[in-house]
Amino acid sequence: MSDRTVVQPLAVLIVALAVILAGTFALSALVGSAPTGSPDGATIEGQSPAQYQPEVAGLDADPEDGELSVEDTEDDSRIVIDLRRTGDTTRTDLKPVTEALFEAGHSVTVLDGTDDEEFGDALAGSSGLLIVQPTSAYPDGERDAIQDYVDAGGHAVIAGEPTQTRVGGGLFASVSQVSFGATELAGSYGVQVGAETLYNVNDTDNDNNFKSIYATPTRGGILTEGVETVTFDRSGYVVTSGDDVAVHYTAVEGTKTIDTRRAGTYPVVVRNDSVVFTADGSFLSQPELYDADNEVFTGNLLSFLASGDSGNFGG
Repeated sequence: MSDRTVVQPLAVLIVALAVILAGTFALSALVGSAPTGSPDGATIEGQSPAQYQPEVAGLDADPEDGELSVEDTEDDSRIVIDLRRTGDTTRTDLKPVTEALFEAGHSVTVLDGTDDEEFGDALAGSSGLLIVQPTSAYPDGERDAIQDYVDAGGHAVIAGEPTQTRVGGGLFASVSQVSFGATELAGSYGVQVGAETLYNVNDTDNDNNFKSIYATPTRGGILTEGVETVTFDRSGYVVTSGDDVAVHYTAVEGTKTIDTRRAGTYPVVVRNDSVVFTADGSFLSQPELYDADNEVFTGNLLSFLASGDSGNFGG
């Protein structure tokens, strides 16, 4: 093999590299380059069109601040929080709620199945009962106890959600349907959970997620004081029967059901005298707790529970 045979391909390769480098420098001159020494991704000027720069992205987000506070009553009250049938809410999730109650001078009993205290005994002497997203039914005896409890002056809040699809972790992911379980309990107060989740695709009417709907008050009172807007991440709607149920919050205009795409004015928080029902439970724990006016709404619910009087129950 001659030297000439080797040199010719080498010369072609050198020329090709020179053309590529020249093109690279020319492209850099046209589009500009990021300043040297910038940390990865910190400076993207020249790397993407101006309309995609962070300062002009225009992402509106609800402020996640505020203070969760509970009205201080003359008589210290005790609140019972029932987590025995909840889908995924824990004591830790509700820590801001229990701390706010303690700071207002109230005490808290959390039922999560780790103790042997009878349900009726736990309710005795308390002012309010908070039930968070029950996924199984209450037995007849406990439903009767709750009825006697509210008849005696106690207040109750039931935070329930429509059927949700949950994906489990582990080596093999599992998909399951989680449904509201306390249908008979809610039905005894003229309330039923709607079959579908709500959604809203209007950018100004959701919290940066089409399933994070907005709801606004429809009347005054302890449940709506100081609230302009709340946001629910897993909201359903409430179907009511009878004249005893008052609607306190409805989803904003443009909200639809996710399966049938039906638009309507959907109640999401209702009250039947001493019992309040919310069609979502996620707002009680972080990070949703401090979205929009959720912390004010939650404080109102806790104040409602603290204002109950079940002194005649269990006596």
